[in-house]
Amino acid sequence: MAVSDVEAVEIIDALAAAGVRSWLVGGWGVDALAERVSRTHRDVDLMVLGDHLERAIGVLVERGFRVTTDWLPVRIELDDGIQVVDLHPMHPYPDGGWWQAAPDGGRYDYPGDAWTSGLLAGRTVECASVALQLAAHSGYEPRQVDQHDLAVLRELIDGGEAPDDAPGESS
Repeated sequence: MAVSDVEAVEIIDALAAAGVRSWLVGGWGVDALAERVSRTHRDVDLMVLGDHLERAIGVLVERGFRVTTDWLPVRIELDDGIQVVDLHPMHPYPDGGWWQAAPDGGRYDYPGDAWTSGLLAGRTVECASVALQLAAHSGYEPRQVDQHDLAVLRELIDGGEAPDDAPGESS
């Protein structure tokens, strides 16, 4: 299974048509920041407003997806046999910033400026900032795809060319 850049944008558009705002995170978020496809992606990771989660799931179910992993309130993964979408609900703080439930019962906190825009399949999309992507890639032993994403992020910071090698599929 893999999700192309065009398919990722189609999913974002389908959610937006139903009034669900989403932000790319994970590998597609990195590639949106880099404004190019740097590797194969197993899924598309999207942050969605917690109040819109049920609507987002409904949109995907109508498109033939089914829930395959339910780790709510942290995340829920759906697939249609070909594409995989991983939804992460987040919630605004009244005074700015955002939070997402953590697996240990705590919260991940995101500052108000954690989000930016990037380019995917020739389209401007909302995504996690370089700083947020770097933070999200810390605190665990990185897999090969994580190492690749970190290299792309470092190249963006350094202003150089990001690597073109594309390790195997992942999120």
